[in-house]
Amino acid sequence: MTTPLQLTRVSLHRFKAAHDLRDVPLLPFNVLIGRNGAGKSTLLEALQWIDTAVRHNTNVACDRYNGIRDLINQRDPAEPDGFVLQTRLESPRGSFARYTCHIDEEENQAQVGAEDLVLGDTDPTHTAPAIWTEAGARRSADAKLTVDDRLAHSRIEDFLPRPSFEISGTDIAAFWRDAVFLRLEPTDLARTGPIKRGSADPLLDEVGTSLTALIDTLDRESREDLVEMLQSVLPDIRGITVSRTSDNRSGNYALTEDFIYRDQRGDMKRTLPSWMLSEGTRRMTAIFALLARRPGPSLLCIEEIENGLDPIAVRKVLHHLQAASRRGVQVILTTHSPWLLDDVPLESIQLVRRVQGDTTYTRLQDDPASQQSDPRVLPGGRYLDLLER
Repeated sequence: MTTPLQLTRVSLHRFKAAHDLRDVPLLPFNVLIGRNGAGKSTLLEALQWIDTAVRHNTNVACDRYNGIRDLINQRDPAEPDGFVLQTRLESPRGSFARYTCHIDEEENQAQVGAEDLVLGDTDPTHTAPAIWTEAGARRSADAKLTVDDRLAHSRIEDFLPRPSFEISGTDIAAFWRDAVFLRLEPTDLARTGPIKRGSADPLLDEVGTSLTALIDTLDRESREDLVEMLQSVLPDIRGITVSRTSDNRSGNYALTEDFIYRDQRGDMKRTLPSWMLSEGTRRMTAIFALLARRPGPSLLCIEEIENGLDPIAVRKVLHHLQAASRRGVQVILTTHSPWLLDDVPLESIQLVRRVQGDTTYTRLQDDPASQQSDPRVLPGGRYLDLLER
């Protein structure tokens, strides 16, 4: 039995839009909002970079960016090429694991410069020194640098075989194993996908290609929960099925819908294969399938949650995500919609800005201008007021 962990702090140095972003506080449910180019995605991309590097290696994590050079913030070119990422995971009783990795650039390859892990708890006198500190670069006999692109963090269970401060290597490994990052693509959600996922793959890949494999792993009770969530938005949905056809037009999953014939046959049911579903329905099916799974994701990050959803659907999806966060699924969303904020607690909203060329994160409730707003003004209105100042 693993101890559930929550991400409570993230710091980024020289990573994409963030030159020196320190201790961004995170809650069980979080919404990031800001203008284009402010750096909303930077925090999620940093977490996904760690996740991919843990599952594979540092250069695979950089592949989507055409190598590490595109990731390094160049605000201060005098600094050595590379970036630093730091995360803090906490257990329900307050024990923490603070992880820091220094990633260096060598001929557009990402090498592990150093990593360290510090464990502790709410009593500052109990904080342990670094459990391990490891330099990733090794030197061969001819003194040429040999690049090490594997994180020691990917072997965390070897370093922490037993619980320390209530946190074991298995707990940390489980957090990253069950983390999910979504940028759902409606066309990928409609295509025939694999029935099984690889051992190193996330519960659902970021564009949704492996949705069929996810649905196929759901037990009867979880499928009923999935259908119930879909019914909260689409009342006529009655079931979901998975097929093993190779027909790209049919896809591998389908929803069953009630409808009424105009003749004497009355109420009937019809099967709607994935390609017939609306883009919003495909996105909701993917999100709800993750929430229906037991255990669910440890961390669920979704870019632009409102895409493809009508206003009622957005509210329903937010409701289900907030319910999931109360049972242990940590949620981080990005959005461009001020109206979505009206259904989100003020303390859960992070305002992302570009200030003198650097990215800043501020809780909306802590922003001085927001604090001067009339208490009757909803969060969406407060955000719009800030934009107009």
